[in-house]
Amino acid sequence: MSAELALAVVSVVDICIKLANKTLRICQAFRTAKKDLCDKVLLLETIWTKLEIQLVFLRGIKDHLTEELAQCHFDLLQRLRGTLLQAVSQLEAAASSIVASTSTGQGQVLTRMLQLDRWRYAVAKRGLDALMTELQCWQSLFDPSWYTIMLIGGKVLDPALQQLGQDRSRQLPHSQSPASPLDHMFALRKAIDYTINTDIRSANSIVMDETGWDFTTATSIPFSSVNVVARPESQSLYIMEGIGIAPNTNTNTTSDAHQLCRRLQSVDPSIFGLLRCRGLIEIIDDNKTFPPGPQIVYHTPAQADPLKPPTTLRSLLLEQRPVCLSSVIVLAKQLVRSVSFVHTCDLVHKNIRPDNILLFPTALAALRPLELGQAFLVGFSQFRSINMETNRLGDTAWYRNLYRHPARQGLCILERYVMQHDIYSLGVCLLEIGLWRSLVWYPSTSSSTSSTYHHPNHANSSSSVPTPVPGYSLQLRKHLSDRDFEHAHLPGSTSWIKEDLVLLAKQTLPQRMGRLYTEIVVDCLTCLDDGNNEFGSSDVTHNKQDLIVVGIKFVERILGKIEGITL
Repeated sequence: MSAELALAVVSVVDICIKLANKTLRICQAFRTAKKDLCDKVLLLETIWTKLEIQLVFLRGIKDHLTEELAQCHFDLLQRLRGTLLQAVSQLEAAASSIVASTSTGQGQVLTRMLQLDRWRYAVAKRGLDALMTELQCWQSLFDPSWYTIMLIGGKVLDPALQQLGQDRSRQLPHSQSPASPLDHMFALRKAIDYTINTDIRSANSIVMDETGWDFTTATSIPFSSVNVVARPESQSLYIMEGIGIAPNTNTNTTSDAHQLCRRLQSVDPSIFGLLRCRGLIEIIDDNKTFPPGPQIVYHTPAQADPLKPPTTLRSLLLEQRPVCLSSVIVLAKQLVRSVSFVHTCDLVHKNIRPDNILLFPTALAALRPLELGQAFLVGFSQFRSINMETNRLGDTAWYRNLYRHPARQGLCILERYVMQHDIYSLGVCLLEIGLWRSLVWYPSTSSSTSSTYHHPNHANSSSSVPTPVPGYSLQLRKHLSDRDFEHAHLPGSTSWIKEDLVLLAKQTLPQRMGRLYTEIVVDCLTCLDDGNNEFGSSDVTHNKQDLIVVGIKFVERILGKIEGITL
């Protein structure tokens, strides 16, 4: 990276910190105002506290940023600078008037000033609302690019993280120190690089005992491989899913499951769109509910309604219940962020489908029936670390191959799995979300998709799922079947599927979701096309520089675009 760009990053960081602190000083005038303004100021201070920590860290490692990381952060910080300049201009006038009016004497002058105050408060409220909306939108772009810094490697990051963490601990007593982005980043660094802390059976043990779990009452979630399980003594609900292994491979399933759990124990669900892992249970005997092997246990989200079950995106697409467009956009944004953070955790998912996207209704769902709840990506049964060798054994199931890039379809796979293959799968899912139709249909699914939810403490019920058929929205040039993927390794044998999906997106999405959403879907589906260098080549998994390029390009071309969609 050039010295000029590094200095430019430092300069704009300093300017943003100064402007933000000036904005907060201006907002102090609102603390004596109405309670709603005071609450907004407190929220603004909370947002900035986190952001300042991230910016100070970014400034401290400026010399180690790659060209792409530095340019991406510089562009984002320039946008933040513009937002803060505008906020200072708007809020300064309102604050000075409020201060002047509160110091005015009694009588007619006070009456006139109080009337004027109502207008000034309205201006201040609009200014604060606009600032917080822009900051939250900006943060949703900045967080993925900031966490992508982890791909630089531990030799640079770990000492800087430890030093800043120690400085922060000296400034705040441990009991008063809330979790910061540095805590999450360092925890993920330790999880990714097991040499930092190899004791997986410490106080934060991954492996849990089967004692206290009642597997006989586990409830399966329709169209998903995960189950809802309870611990009777705590009345808490958990999500469990198995980690399988492909036959005829040398993969160490238990070791891989430990690595996955350590990373997912360190995520912040509200930011990452991934469920936080509680631990790993090794099922020894076949208990008729779970097969022998490792089972990952996830916490349910804090905001989830404990009385309502999670559901899969597949179920929602099949049910066809009315939803508002804003909820569909929010769902798409959540999914894109989840995929971004999976890659930041040094993983490829390999199984992104609507069946592996869980939605948890919130407590406000009854008041907002057209909303969908919080979306989380699960289904890590085929995951692997980005730089680890991948098995090249697939299957002929058309309803799974539909979500795979042509180079990864069929029984005999020629190409190793890379991040762009996940991006392609994301594109197919975004296409379905935009159409709000399932590309995979299950005949006579009324009992499956609308089945009554049974609490895990009650008797479990099971229902057979019909054989899937292509959905009526899947307007391909011919009817798909498993036979189409028996010889998928032959050049061009299944590439027509991708071409038809791109055509379907271009023909149907613009009038439903708009031009920008359509571009995002097409960008995902064509990310590995010949001549498309926006996401790098398919040989990017051995070089950290290339990994960072793909991560940053994803933030810019996919995440940045979708976060820019507003209704």
